[in-house]
Amino acid sequence: MEPLVSIATPVWNTARFLPAALDSLLAQDHPHWECLLWDDGSTDGSAEIAAEYSRRDPRFRLLGNGRNNGVGIALSSALDAARGDYVGVLDGDDLLEPDALSSMLAFMQARPQLGMAYSQYVEIDEDGGELGLGGRFRTPYSPQRLLLEFMTYHFRLARSDAYRAVGGFDPSMDVSADYDFCLRMSERYPVEHLPKSLYRYRIRRTSISQGSRLRQVRASFAAAQRAVQRRGMDRDYAFSLGLRARHVLRPKPAAGADPAGAPGANDPDAEQCLRLSPPFDPANASHAHDWAQQVEDHYNAFVADAQRRGLEARYDCALEIDSWHILQPLRPFGGAGNWR
Repeated sequence: MEPLVSIATPVWNTARFLPAALDSLLAQDHPHWECLLWDDGSTDGSAEIAAEYSRRDPRFRLLGNGRNNGVGIALSSALDAARGDYVGVLDGDDLLEPDALSSMLAFMQARPQLGMAYSQYVEIDEDGGELGLGGRFRTPYSPQRLLLEFMTYHFRLARSDAYRAVGGFDPSMDVSADYDFCLRMSERYPVEHLPKSLYRYRIRRTSISQGSRLRQVRASFAAAQRAVQRRGMDRDYAFSLGLRARHVLRPKPAAGADPAGAPGANDPDAEQCLRLSPPFDPANASHAHDWAQQVEDHYNAFVADAQRRGLEARYDCALEIDSWHILQPLRPFGGAGNWR
């Protein structure tokens, strides 16, 4: 009997893109799948689209209570209802390549020791145009390196028994639920990378607020910090959060124009950056909140200065934050503690 694959798809305000996502499942050359659509309280008609697909094809199952509880609860609750031999996730604004399921299944069935595998992915714009290969998977995988970089991105497929053995998605982790899950999987089972693009990850123009960026950084740090403690590494390593902030001044496109086509938008000389590096003790994780607050205060001051100089009519000001998870040894590397 062909294995059944359970795909969880959180449904929250992706009406424009959801039909294409679900159609990419219908186009799979491995037809033995179920899609667990979790209604997370959409207000744009996404739930009605999901309901229509579930009426047309019984492989789609619409679940949820219509309340917005966040992605952690959505993923956890959806996969609680999974009946498949393998589980994966398809976001409601992304796409699977037609051979995504069959390729991942063949890869994992040839390696029965694996708990999970992940592929490469292509980034696309809102209209589906290719932007190029994503970058996360380029970092070679190791359980230790995963503490520093989230390379086990899209598309992931896990054995159902392994998924349940590590506790599945933690609903309390919300925006870092997938990273937290991958960390726990890496501690129990071998994980390997399939060097083939099987997923199309959509880059949307919808801006991420400053608060949301900081929330993502803090959530991923919390997930990694828990992993350090589970692994007993906190006895020998101090784990801290570092943030690198850039204030980016970019020309605004004309009203209604594509931002990617704005004059100078792709010219690195057109981007003026102010770099912020307030001093703090990197060995003390308690400074993370103070650091984030300094970033926020500096950002607000920069915007106010831009407004005083009349730049707000011509420029957007955006805060870009990259998180750096740092393991700092309390003793020299060596012996059993030596890893890279």
